[in-house]
Amino acid sequence: MQFFSSRSVRAFLLALSLISFPRAVSAQQQSDAAPTTVAAFAFSDDQIESRISHDLNFLASDEREGRGPYTKGLQAAAEYIAEQFRDAGLKTKLIEEGPFQVFAKRTYYDLGKLNKLAFTVEREDARLLSADDYHTLSPSISGKFDLPVAFAGYGISSEKDEYDDYADFDANGKMVIVLRHEPDQAGKTGKFAGAGNSKFAYLSTKIENAVEQGAAGVLIVSDELAIKKKQGQDELLEFQIRMPKGYQPKVPVFHVKRAAIDALLKRAGKVSLAEWENLVDTQWKPDSFDLDGVTASGEVEITSSERTQQNVLGVLPGKGELASEVVVVGAHYDHLGRGGSGSLAPWTRDIHNGADDNASGTIALLETARQCAAWDAPNRRTILFIAFGAEEQGLVGSEYYVRHPLYDLKKTVAMLNYDMVGRLRKERLTVYGHNTAKEFDAWLAEAAPLQGIEINKIGGGYGPSDHASFYGRGIPVMHDFTGFHSEYHRPSDDIEHINVPGIRKIVGMNMSILKHMATEPITPIVEEGGSLLDLYFGGGAEEDSPVQGRALGVAIGDFDDTGLPIKGVGKGSVAEKAGLRTGDVLVSWAGNRVKNIKELRAMINGAEVDQKVPVRIMRGTLELEIEVEFTK
Repeated sequence: MQFFSSRSVRAFLLALSLISFPRAVSAQQQSDAAPTTVAAFAFSDDQIESRISHDLNFLASDEREGRGPYTKGLQAAAEYIAEQFRDAGLKTKLIEEGPFQVFAKRTYYDLGKLNKLAFTVEREDARLLSADDYHTLSPSISGKFDLPVAFAGYGISSEKDEYDDYADFDANGKMVIVLRHEPDQAGKTGKFAGAGNSKFAYLSTKIENAVEQGAAGVLIVSDELAIKKKQGQDELLEFQIRMPKGYQPKVPVFHVKRAAIDALLKRAGKVSLAEWENLVDTQWKPDSFDLDGVTASGEVEITSSERTQQNVLGVLPGKGELASEVVVVGAHYDHLGRGGSGSLAPWTRDIHNGADDNASGTIALLETARQCAAWDAPNRRTILFIAFGAEEQGLVGSEYYVRHPLYDLKKTVAMLNYDMVGRLRKERLTVYGHNTAKEFDAWLAEAAPLQGIEINKIGGGYGPSDHASFYGRGIPVMHDFTGFHSEYHRPSDDIEHINVPGIRKIVGMNMSILKHMATEPITPIVEEGGSLLDLYFGGGAEEDSPVQGRALGVAIGDFDDTGLPIKGVGKGSVAEKAGLRTGDVLVSWAGNRVKNIKELRAMINGAEVDQKVPVRIMRGTLELEIEVEFTK
């Protein structure tokens, strides 16, 4: 981590003639407690860095659960940001008397204390289960149960693939054992999605199908291939399982370890799971059966609550003739939780703390708000600070804001965005959008040297972060970024890698720029450099970008029930060569359903060079499969 002297910052603060600062407090006072009023803030290098470190340790701690969608950690982060906005002196009674702009709601389920599962074989305790052998899953209903047990194979009913585990088998009123994934994962028969996963491999599909067949409970068990992929580890699933919107739990659902189910099958005189899987793969004949004399009993306790995703807003009202105009300062505060499809380490369920992506940007946003709130200028624009949610799901929060703005977008004159600003190296900062307004270059040239920062300029206002939502509405933007690194979208993106003095310097630079943005003319340069296609899978401008040279060349719309609509196809792009057209809907990539931009980007990054990837699309009412190939 690099450290810098305070001399240039002090000179910079003195140079801002329009700014006056509140009374300073000692470093000791500053470290003892988080600031609670505007008057508590002071702006020496040490005091700024103390606040940055405090924010970092809160937002990027394990307790925030990686700030994943709908997690309690994400909600705690939103509450913290709102509190910091209030403490800075910003106006936060904005939407229904609060700072939160809610754009998504979901009923979430939490695991209670009374969760038990036991097997009985011919009225004798089989003693096959310990507390480590099973885990309740969120699609469960609460209550006690005592049910006969049956084995329902993969739990699949697919007329198209000529496969039905429930054919000639009555699941009514039974606790059914169901294997994960689907048969023939080697892809020899051409059924389902071959070596990939079709919708029938989804746990949600299996659970819904079991309920439709009359099952009174579901026991999920890992298939052999899933365990091989985990190097022989039979890891129990996390409690939260995503189900279709509006799904209401109807039966108890557990994940049970394979060894426990194998032991149960052996006690009942049946073949092992591995033998059953092999028979189905070779003969393509499902064989579901009752386990005579075997019952499953226990209890489930599930509590429910409504969780939200939201933007967090705070306003510094303007003054004088410029007060009706608005400058937006933003950063997204969400991340990946425990990984998943957006992770570059998808094999792990470790917490992705996202210290750089984007706790660092959120911290810069908060410190910028504190310093702006200390301004005393007689004529300045309103400054709107927004911590965006769901950026990792495809710029959802920022897109929602520009569709439902607090202030008329015609009055919004500029947007400044922080995303991944925690790894300043060799004092070099990448700034997107320097040429989206006539005045921006000069302001950058003035502000950066005051902090000893060298600027790497990238033209155009599109890019994979929230500023693109504003530039798409004709608003000039600047986006700060300290570059990709080997910890990007991995659990290792953690606090110890963050350059705290670097964040202070970047904020200091932007304070000078915001002085201009808030008080001086801004002349937009429409569509100067870049294109919408750069937002999605441009070649990657940074030398260490994980997407360097990997571009599909499409513009993507919002996900609907079918897939991702393709809004544009670049001329000469990989997409055009593969036969993709504007108006197509991308349904799946290599057999995996794609639900957002981040998922698609991760799949593209993982594609082998010179290897054809099967991609399913909808073209009107036709479902087609094309092949996409990336070449050297």
